[in-house]
Amino acid sequence: MPEAMAQVKQDLGRDAVILHTRRFKKGGILGFFGREMVEVMAALDSPAAPSVEKKQWIPPAANTIEDTKITAMQLEMSNMRKMMEQMLCQFSQDSKSTSPLMDVLLKNDIEPVIAESLIKGIPDGKNGAAGDPGMIRKLLVDRIVQCLQGIDGIDISPSGCKTVALIGPTGVGKTTTIAKLAANFALKEGYKVALITADTYRIAAVEQLKIYGDIIGVPLEIVYSPDELRTALYRHGDKHLVLIDTAGRSPSNREQLTELQELLAVDPYIETHLVLSTTTKYRDAFEIVNKFSVCSPHKFLFTKVDEASNLGTVLNLLYHFPTTLSYMTTGQSVPDDIELVNSTKLANMILRDYHE
Repeated sequence: MPEAMAQVKQDLGRDAVILHTRRFKKGGILGFFGREMVEVMAALDSPAAPSVEKKQWIPPAANTIEDTKITAMQLEMSNMRKMMEQMLCQFSQDSKSTSPLMDVLLKNDIEPVIAESLIKGIPDGKNGAAGDPGMIRKLLVDRIVQCLQGIDGIDISPSGCKTVALIGPTGVGKTTTIAKLAANFALKEGYKVALITADTYRIAAVEQLKIYGDIIGVPLEIVYSPDELRTALYRHGDKHLVLIDTAGRSPSNREQLTELQELLAVDPYIETHLVLSTTTKYRDAFEIVNKFSVCSPHKFLFTKVDEASNLGTVLNLLYHFPTTLSYMTTGQSVPDDIELVNSTKLANMILRDYHE
């Protein structure tokens, strides 16, 4: 397999996409004494067209078909109610001028219905209402913080092995993020860590993670199938933490998402973090979360916080898909630019354009 991958890299370059791999035997007698061969089908990547198909969010807690149907119905009714609230709020906003606080929140692409609930009852100087600017800001920060209460990182038990997989679309920084996590847990906290990459679509991604693994001093394994992942997890059962890097998947490609589901299904205890970039437009982020819900992610991990012009997407997604937040990244430096989500820090970044 390494020889075949090297040939693909030579012929098509580092951005080659692996479409299919197959092992078979050639020659021999009646199937015996044949030479093992490897066939790799590859192509150059091209961006997929966006899809407008919608899919309802299904939380990890829905364990049966009946529970899933009930949950889907409840969430559908909830979403309809929220849509009506948003329409009414939008109508209200169109009929009157907005306040300075509302302007700041809307500038961050926070949905009007969410912005209304955040500033409700807070005096902002409009229509003669006045208040201490510092106190006003503190009240608003506190309310935003309340929306970001579900925060939990990777909890490692002294005994046993914790397995965590990062999933998400292409270009959100999964490989760099997994290297930061590995470096922090291995170098700073002294845990035994192993890396597994299932991102065999891009040769450059494998090489990048291998370099990180060598620098950090943790082993790296490459897997091409669910069976190989199962074997690799068994082999590293003595580690405290196993981090799995998966290939970026297009939200509009059902076949790729099915492959990801099958990969994660090898171990029901794999903790999945859906990696999302804060630079992604909210509508696109909503579609990504909707489509990746088939993989039942346990937590959201946000990257490129330092690059985002606004952070309203975080609040909007949590409003529609209540879930736990884990980490956020604030730069490219490994292992420094990653931290457990800081709700106060995010709130102040959202209000950075509000001047007391």
